Amino acid sequence: MVISAQIGGWACCRPLAKLALMLALALVFPVAARAFDVKESAEEPASKGTLFRSVGDSLRAGLRALSSGDPESAVEPLTFAAREGNVAAQWKLGRMYKDGDGVGRDDLKAYQNFSQIVRLRADENPDSPHARMVAQAFVALGGYHLTGIANSRVKRNPARAVEMFHYAASYYNDADAQYHLGRVLADGLAGATDLQQAARWFNLAAEQGHRYAQARLGQMLFNGEGVPRQAPRGLMWMQVAVQQADPLRDAWVIELEAKARGLASEDERRLSETYLRKHLRASR
Repeated sequence: MVISAQIGGWACCRPLAKLALMLALALVFPVAARAFDVKESAEEPASKGTLFRSVGDSLRAGLRALSSGDPESAVEPLTFAAREGNVAAQWKLGRMYKDGDGVGRDDLKAYQNFSQIVRLRADENPDSPHARMVAQAFVALGGYHLTGIANSRVKRNPARAVEMFHYAASYYNDADAQYHLGRVLADGLAGATDLQQAARWFNLAAEQGHRYAQARLGQMLFNGEGVPRQAPRGLMWMQVAVQQADPLRDAWVIELEAKARGLASEDERRLSETYLRKHLRASR
């Protein structure tokens, strides 16, 4: 596959890329840390009567409340653990405020929790049990910098968003970050479009099973956007994406594949089925 050939050197140069990223991070993050110092008031401290004996106790209490379907009761213990620097509590709270799960949706509080993770854990080893949460904190912050947060000092800053996505995509090999970076480059959300680089990032995420990246990569290959046209392979990637798609949330993925299938020739459809069978066998 042309895309795979174009990125084939990525894996072999990853140790050097990782070293370069770490050196860059040492220079960048003193500035980044200041950028994350949000000026709005933080939450009021928990009252002394609600303090827990340890971070572990508070985290376990919060997780028990979540598992029992009582997210409101999870907020206080998770907040205690988050203030003590527990990355799991910071991540859980960030997600709760971002999604409005058991609490009123509050993007600024979500941003603050994700920022704490990035401040304290930016150089977390990619093999660490916490690496996925750290990478996803970068992705969440990238999303906030891409749009800004209304009525706060977190303004739209596409360049910062690209930094966040790129770091998580390269250092942590995070599929969500790779997809979002590809989307920014393909759609020109941070300046000029770069379809060739967008296809590269979509391909990396697609190979990890990211259905949206698979759909976008398939579209680019089918149409020859930024890459040589390979309609059968493009249709194959869209078929893979459809197999994972949620009929309600991912209607655009299903519609994309249906449209491409209608435009494809009989030979292209037949060859795409051959590629699909090979892909499914290799994925088992």
